[in-house]
Amino acid sequence: MHFSHLSILPLLLPVVSALNTHRSTLTDCLNAAEVPILLSSSVGWSEAIEPFNLRFSPLPNVVVIPRDEHDVEEAVKCASQSGVKVTIKGGGHSYGAYGLAGAVILDMVEFQEVTLDTTTNIVRVGAGLRLGNLADTLFNLGERALPHGTCASVGVGGHATLGGFGLDSRLWGLLVDTVVQLDVVLPDGSCQSVSATSNPDLFWALRGAGAGFAVVTTFHFQTLAAPPVNINWAYTYTFPTPSTSADGFLFASEWAQQYAPKELGYGIVLSPGSLVLRGVYYGSRADYDCIIEPLLVQMKVLHGGVDPVSSVQELGWIDSLKLLAGGPLVLPPQGDGEHDTFYVKSIATHEASPFSSNAILSFFVYLFNAPVPQNSAWFIIINLYGGPGSVITSFPPSTDPASTSSYAGRDSGYVWQLYGNTPDSTPPFNVAITNYITGMVDALGQEAADLPAYAPYADTSYSQSEAQERYWGAGAPRLREIKSVVDQGGVLYNPQGF
Repeated sequence: MHFSHLSILPLLLPVVSALNTHRSTLTDCLNAAEVPILLSSSVGWSEAIEPFNLRFSPLPNVVVIPRDEHDVEEAVKCASQSGVKVTIKGGGHSYGAYGLAGAVILDMVEFQEVTLDTTTNIVRVGAGLRLGNLADTLFNLGERALPHGTCASVGVGGHATLGGFGLDSRLWGLLVDTVVQLDVVLPDGSCQSVSATSNPDLFWALRGAGAGFAVVTTFHFQTLAAPPVNINWAYTYTFPTPSTSADGFLFASEWAQQYAPKELGYGIVLSPGSLVLRGVYYGSRADYDCIIEPLLVQMKVLHGGVDPVSSVQELGWIDSLKLLAGGPLVLPPQGDGEHDTFYVKSIATHEASPFSSNAILSFFVYLFNAPVPQNSAWFIIINLYGGPGSVITSFPPSTDPASTSSYAGRDSGYVWQLYGNTPDSTPPFNVAITNYITGMVDALGQEAADLPAYAPYADTSYSQSEAQERYWGAGAPRLREIKSVVDQGGVLYNPQGF
């Protein structure tokens, strides 16, 4: 079975013949290879380099829109010969605009393939596809599914090479855990398919540490049967004081780590004035009600005997994903006008050592009392990774040679995303937001000071060396060694990657 979006190249190819006659060595090389490109003088340039996070203003020299592996090969060779850095843009959702950080951008938008092998249920997926389009197409091809995030416009490429968490990940694992093969172009311009038995070191590195080792053109994912019944649930509480908020949070977080089965996707969302418990149960409503009742009973007590505002819906797979996405799944291959202006920090707690009650109380005292900067908004998403039977935490550590991937958060209890933005999502950005978000983590005290972080929630305050240690921990030395072997010239570039 096969599906492909309409190509956008007919709109882009004419720019090649309109290039300025004073071409650089790089553009001469690309033109000689007949690789489609955009320059600053080209129609569509501004849209091609506009980042998701409008705090940033990237200025690459060339945007390459490869049509196939051959174009990728030629582009990488030209960049290497010209001594310039290449970054890879999938969906373009990098929090730090890192997909636009190099002199040459490989925009993978033309790689839109979705082909399902109905015998093995392995799907071939182009590296330029968006999550919503993938989910919708995959379901239509045989009611198959994959674990992944809820934002429909996020690109598969970055998501699947850095982790790929979704509310179904405790049941199925991360998106990176479903990758069985990768078709790549190496920094020397050669093609290769990598797997557990073919170049296993590169296979290990690419699944968890991003695309700094090779350009992925095609992913091969082992799909799963989409659950026919999905219980999308949310309970909103309003606690009046820091101490009552802390008590509610502590109980809700501890209960899930002890009692939430792997079928229960579970998260806590904090925003001014509210604490929301939300997720998806992948099973029957009767089973869900039985599982969730003890949580609701005790939370009502902690909430002063007041019931929360609740929403519980029994949905099919696609309708469940649409609700989580807050809109349609099917989007244009590129460009949907979705942007924000923001700063993010992330922390990953160790399941064996959750935050103490003192740390959580200090945290809520900060949220209640610290002045919120002008022209700012904030929210915090805290997703359960661990708990009983979680597939995420069942794999060996990332430094184990037999490990499935270089993803480093296998011992995580919860992963926190602390997000500060402008209320209308557009500039100007008040730099005080950065300090306010940093203050949230500082309020947790020394317990949070050295915790790891999650690479997809890129914290732009980190240097490259600190980012490598925070995101990949004990696996960082091995990743640096693999990088030195496969990309000796440092052609592929990410400010926080390898």
